[in-house]
Amino acid sequence: MTRSGSLARRWSVPALLAISLALALRVAAQEPPTLSSDAGTTADRPARCSNPANPHRLYFGCVGQQIDFSAETLTKDLAGFRSQLGTLGIIPAASYTAQFLGNPSGGRASGFTYAGTVQASIAWDVGKVLPAPGLSLNVGAAWSTGRSLSADDIGNVFTVQSAYTAPKGGTNDITLGPMYLQQLLFDDVLTVAVGRLAPASTFATLPVFNNYVNAGINAAPGSLGLNDASFTSYPPGVEWGAQAIYKLTARLQVAAGIFNTSPEAAAGADRGLDFRLQNGNHGALSIAQVTYLFNHATGDAGPPGLYAIGGSYDGNDFASLARPGTTDNGSYSVYAMFQQMVYREGGPRSQKGLTLWGELTLAPRSRVSPLAFLVGGGLSYRGLIRGRGDDIVSLGAISGSFSRHVPGATAETVIEANYQFGVTGWLSITPDLQYVIRPGGSGAIGNAFVLGTQVAVTF
Repeated sequence: MTRSGSLARRWSVPALLAISLALALRVAAQEPPTLSSDAGTTADRPARCSNPANPHRLYFGCVGQQIDFSAETLTKDLAGFRSQLGTLGIIPAASYTAQFLGNPSGGRASGFTYAGTVQASIAWDVGKVLPAPGLSLNVGAAWSTGRSLSADDIGNVFTVQSAYTAPKGGTNDITLGPMYLQQLLFDDVLTVAVGRLAPASTFATLPVFNNYVNAGINAAPGSLGLNDASFTSYPPGVEWGAQAIYKLTARLQVAAGIFNTSPEAAAGADRGLDFRLQNGNHGALSIAQVTYLFNHATGDAGPPGLYAIGGSYDGNDFASLARPGTTDNGSYSVYAMFQQMVYREGGPRSQKGLTLWGELTLAPRSRVSPLAFLVGGGLSYRGLIRGRGDDIVSLGAISGSFSRHVPGATAETVIEANYQFGVTGWLSITPDLQYVIRPGGSGAIGNAFVLGTQVAVTF
């Protein structure tokens, strides 16, 4: 590459950041639209279901929630078409998430990449038209494009673009994703789902993680999927499985799931059409989690919080890090995480204020788990600027320590800061800064400074 070409690539990232800031600041002085008080609006939803109209990285418990199409989607009610579908119990959702990031310095080489995902889902409340109360069918698909800045240029393990979800076999494929039946029982106390599921949509995830761009934070701690591909999020892949969530009380719930362990399916092979249960794999991935929902019950007026502890065991064979060329059977992990609003602006239903979060994961079998330990934490503030109640400013950091059996690797740390401009109910622009310390855990690769922008549109 010529010197002029290298300079052009180096300056394209700051230029893009400046442009995105200018676009967002242009609307910053305008008061964001006020959502109506319909049952489906963000004012009436739990904090963890703030935008079910966007299926990207959507928390499992928020799938099929009512959507205020007039306020939360670009296409609104589509001449009444969505309302007609609603009478049949059908809720369609679609979004586009694009991330433009580059590293002017550090990493193996300087670069600039685009990564994007178009995602769509349909949730059908079967009980609306058939004598099957509480039964629903949920199907999703995604079209992922672009390439990975982390894999191609930086060389780090916590992918800086969470929209980079390339299925195995290509980066420009439409993949079939979640496809499952869900049944609510005992007045919605018990939720059971069976079919093709993404474990990370239910387990080891927090709503606050969606405020970040780095895939090591969003949608689940990055060590879990790196240690065990079956602990996947969608996109790119799903696994055959079954899971149940039981509400012991209004504030305490337990969840458990059992999933297939096909690395091909977890990677979205064959455009999500790899339906085989056994593909060189054996055993199952079992996950259990206990969650305490602080100030989430009806009548609770204090700032909400969410606390979870869990663990997983996978009975498949894994490549041995201690004896290359051989395999060891079994891998397990434990994790704990929380998010807690510590300062609230407004009344008991307000989502404006400061939320702190933290996470910890351990993978004791260092012979098969490349990342033996991960710790992370951060904060998000919604409505920091007066009149910008839908904007979110976030700061977070994660650090993962490599197994002693990974030669030349110690720990990789990522620090991220961003500001999400809620331009409208269906459009957000998020200038983003990340700093990657010891990419890949190696001191031979320079620390990488990453900057760029995320654009998210809900259709």
